[in-house]
Amino acid sequence: MKEDNNSYKYIIGLMLLGYIGIMIFTNIITSDRVFSDMENRRLEQVPKFSFEKLSKGEFTSNFEKYTSDQFPFRDFFIGIKSNCERILGKKENNDVFLGKDGYLMEKFNKPDDENLESKIDTINSFSRNNPNTNKYFILAPNSVKVLEDKLPAFAPVDDELFYIDKVKSNLDKGIKFIDIYDEFFSKKDEYIYYKTDHHWTSKGAFYAYKRLGESMGFYPHGNDYFDIKEVTDSFYGSLYSKGRFRNIKGDSIELYIPKKSENCTVEYYDEKKISNSLYNMESLKEKDKYTVFLNGNHSLLKINTDISNSKKLLIIKDSYANSLVPFLTGHYNEIYMIDLRYFNEDLSKFIKENNIDDTLILYNVKTFFEDNSIEKISW
Repeated sequence: MKEDNNSYKYIIGLMLLGYIGIMIFTNIITSDRVFSDMENRRLEQVPKFSFEKLSKGEFTSNFEKYTSDQFPFRDFFIGIKSNCERILGKKENNDVFLGKDGYLMEKFNKPDDENLESKIDTINSFSRNNPNTNKYFILAPNSVKVLEDKLPAFAPVDDELFYIDKVKSNLDKGIKFIDIYDEFFSKKDEYIYYKTDHHWTSKGAFYAYKRLGESMGFYPHGNDYFDIKEVTDSFYGSLYSKGRFRNIKGDSIELYIPKKSENCTVEYYDEKKISNSLYNMESLKEKDKYTVFLNGNHSLLKINTDISNSKKLLIIKDSYANSLVPFLTGHYNEIYMIDLRYFNEDLSKFIKENNIDDTLILYNVKTFFEDNSIEKISW
């Protein structure tokens, strides 16, 4: 018995040493990866050594991150971990919930009261400083609120609608708040949010566009105005990367293309280039396929259309606006899009110099409350 027991220990020890050896050998012959498509982020690289960093603990901390990020077959083991957790009933990871029908939804935490008040004051100041442009505001709810019936039981999520109403009730009278929650809630059984990403779908953007037209005074086009084309059914978005839940069906992306041709040119100021399309079809070959809409986020871009009404629209936005803007090209001669995360100029001066007729502030709730770049709106 004793001899058999020792043999068992030797076998286990040899297997462990073999595993360690294989991992070390694989790590040596495998080049370090710079970017993880699965996690949609840059991976840690070999940290530079210095005695100062070593004494402060920075080198060892960064080296630990490096070995974790560059671990052989990392994506494979993340998948195994995800599957095991699902079998054990785990429904949350990295503030992402695994909901019903394969929906991934990001947790919403209530904003700091002082920070919220500061943002509202800043927007109101912007309104008062720009009396000659019509001002509109959409604060789009996320799927975690509209589709809250798909959340796991007892998921600890704060109420987005409460804070949407709080913003609405404290805005300057010069800003028209466009409430889209009721519209979205009535359409919650339709495909208005991606399952693996935090954005609304093209259909969701279409419903927001219709509501926008009713408030801004233009007649929105109906479904029959567009050819609706599915351009991919394998989109795995930000929540798929962040939540690390696997074995989930990918999303489809649809483009609403006007049946009657609309000529547009898009000028990307930060990249100093001009495109004749609102869509970057090359993005469909990449991980972040949502950048098919206007090639992602940019500090400033300008869209010229063949609409002859001479009306000019400025959109101060996050990425939710990217899939909405194609619907607006049939109503404005010029559309400017500014992302305050990357734009650092005087907005009021920009509005005056470009004779902006309408200004739309468009954010999703989570980004609005978590990103402080909106404070630059009154610079």
